[in-house]
Amino acid sequence: MYKPGKTVIVTQDDVNRVGVVLDEYKVNKQTVYDVLLENRSAMCMIGTAPKSNTRINRTLTQQLCNEDNTTHIINTIPYKSLVDNEMLPFTKS
Repeated sequence: MYKPGKTVIVTQDDVNRVGVVLDEYKVNKQTVYDVLLENRSAMCMIGTAPKSNTRINRTLTQQLCNEDNTTHIINTIPYKSLVDNEMLPFTKS
């Protein structure tokens, strides 16, 4: 659903943060994501289930990070530069 490089909103304990998806993979038939937050901390194996304490907030991401919207949020992480220079953090365990 979210491809690497996509801006997402991560909700952790009712606090929302902007991040960029680093990787997407399947674990036990569930899609999980590795996300680099704007404070440069990485979060591994985040899902989208609304009952999780740490999750990609699908509703906020759709509303605020939709590129069709004129007021969409743009992250400050230089994702393309990090990929080009092979500087992305290793997040898979």
